[in-house]
Amino acid sequence: MYVPLSNHATLDRWQPSSIMTRQSFKKDPAEMKQKSDAKRRAILQAAFDVISEKGYYETKMEDVAHRAGVAKGTIYLYFRDKPDLYVGIVEWLLDQAVKVLREIAARPITARAQLEAVFDAWAGGVLSRPAIIALLSSENMQQATDLIPRFRRDILPRLLTMLREVGRIIKRGISRREFRRVNPELAALTFMNAFRAAMFAIGNRLRISDPCRAVKKIFFSGILAERRTKTGS
Repeated sequence: MYVPLSNHATLDRWQPSSIMTRQSFKKDPAEMKQKSDAKRRAILQAAFDVISEKGYYETKMEDVAHRAGVAKGTIYLYFRDKPDLYVGIVEWLLDQAVKVLREIAARPITARAQLEAVFDAWAGGVLSRPAIIALLSSENMQQATDLIPRFRRDILPRLLTMLREVGRIIKRGISRREFRRVNPELAALTFMNAFRAAMFAIGNRLRISDPCRAVKKIFFSGILAERRTKTGS
């Protein structure tokens, strides 16, 4: 195909040196993504702080933008609306929890030690940022009535991932005869609910000495009294 050149056009314009010069002005896609991810995390952190302080209903997008140091319109480049932002925070927290879970599951320790380490790491994360309990309070959840479909779509898969990962640890414990033969998925669900029970006790300041330790003991030992062997006279 013949492409005519103008009177002023020369092949010198397409020399390698010129091409390199033009390319040098192009933005690195990896760098752009890194900056975008950093801004998204900053918005999530700001939303986390504001919702924890004011509650879901009282939080306005302007408050989040001000805390994040961005324009209000910038938030809508990352999140459709306030419910989407709230779901984004929960996703962010769950992704961190899954990352910790997988790191601990890879350690060469017993299955029980892995479960205890997961429990302690999750609890440590919550206790170092108590606002998480307020953020996930039933009050905030009830106020965000339009969150249910989004939770089913975006949050439930993450919870099921956590359930499967905990279940794998329990399966290994069963195969090594650390645990008795139980349904691993049900045991995993019980473990996650045990963690919720500990956080409930802490969040509501129940009069329980060291709730995390107490809940772990109930999970691993149950509530049945230990059988005492009869000694002959």
